[in-house]
Amino acid sequence: MDRNTFRIRPAYGTDHLLVELCGDHRAPGYPDVARLLAAALGATQHPHPPGATTIMMATDRYASTWSYPGGRYEIDDDVCGYFVMAPDGDPAVIADIERALVAGGCFVPADDADPGRAGRP
Repeated sequence: MDRNTFRIRPAYGTDHLLVELCGDHRAPGYPDVARLLAAALGATQHPHPPGATTIMMATDRYASTWSYPGGRYEIDDDVCGYFVMAPDGDPAVIADIERALVAGGCFVPADDADPGRAGRP
């Protein structure tokens, strides 16, 4: 099985960490990250606010919001890349995402990533 990579890094313009999923996430066979995380974390998806879907389609962006017992996260799929972030900047959520990706067997940290960084203060 091919294993894809991810890296944990600060979001642009902030010190909040995010998970950047590497590779062509729109290619056939790329893992279904939403399904993987939902299963691993027991997460449920929240509906979009009114009008959000139209804006996202116009900007070639799809974002989904999820919650699980440990917190909330967003999956952001746009023309620039594929990201998972904690809207509250909670590093424990990022650490949970990191563990779930690795445990799912389809992802490994990128060579230039700092494994376990999400769990550090």
